[in-house]
Amino acid sequence: MTAAGVKPWRMLRDFFSDEKATRGFDLALAVKASKGGWVLGAAVGYGLMPFYPPTARIGVSGWAVIGALSLATGIWMNILMRRPERITRDTLLLTAYLGLANIVAAQWLAGGLPAPYHELYPFMICTAAAVHTPARFTVFLSVLALLAVVPELGHVSGPMVGDLITELGLWALAAVFILGVMWQIRQHRADTQESEARANELARVEPLTGLGNRRAFEEAMATEIARSRRGGEPLSLLLFDLDSFKKINDVHGHLAGDDCLRQVADALRDELRGADMCFRWGGDEFVVVLAGTPELAALEVASRIESHVAGSCARPDETPLTVTCGHATLLDWMSGADLVAAADTALLERKRRANPQPAS
Repeated sequence: MTAAGVKPWRMLRDFFSDEKATRGFDLALAVKASKGGWVLGAAVGYGLMPFYPPTARIGVSGWAVIGALSLATGIWMNILMRRPERITRDTLLLTAYLGLANIVAAQWLAGGLPAPYHELYPFMICTAAAVHTPARFTVFLSVLALLAVVPELGHVSGPMVGDLITELGLWALAAVFILGVMWQIRQHRADTQESEARANELARVEPLTGLGNRRAFEEAMATEIARSRRGGEPLSLLLFDLDSFKKINDVHGHLAGDDCLRQVADALRDELRGADMCFRWGGDEFVVVLAGTPELAALEVASRIESHVAGSCARPDETPLTVTCGHATLLDWMSGADLVAAADTALLERKRRANPQPAS
């Protein structure tokens, strides 16, 4: 089969794919569309009741049936309005079927055609097409057509049933157009959201090492400090820099220096836990955020990283590449800047002890 022959089938499959069709689904807009359809349908339906009472089939008991359906629907709608977190695609679909049940009951109880409640079906069809996925809408439309047409068979003339079927068919065609437009809108929205998410992610990635950049670090620090203070959990910070990095750049060039930075970034990724976050702070400095880690455990992590870097990373002259770490643990009075400053002070102190200046 040619590519031209495959493409329409692939498009049709995607159109009815629940995964594809729900990309870009906006629940808030779906709720608004559903409410609009409900308000309009209820206003017209209850407005017709005095003129076409639900008493033709079972007498005054028809009012009780309508009352029971209306009460059940009102309770359900009240639950959703009071607890909006319960509103999902599934609850919206159930609401659509409740609305259909109300219309079908009113039409049948009023004696069927020519009672005008069937004129509300277009509201149901168009609202369902705007809110639900093509697969769900197709099932809904099939159920609606059966419930609208079957009760009329044998009770009214053939031409009247034909008119009803023709009316439903025309509205179904309009609904297909609505479905297509909504599908395209959702795909475009999903593509835009994914592009924005990728752009935001790239804006927080340092390109040389693939680690988070300073902006990502500052955002993560704010989040982790807030979480630490809410839950009372410890938070530690490690600040690393490469030993004698300036000499590597001066003697071997910046490309060699870049390679050393990438080696250290890979070593950090290998050694850290999934919950730990590592960032390139700038220059030859890296920072690691250790959530839920007290000071002694942070010191162990720092020692392990220093050993791992020395054992797995090499300078251009094949000697071990080493790093030095300073650490700090969040105290009650500290801000994020204070925590970084404390780790930086600890790093400088370790550097000073490792390379004492000769007495003058």
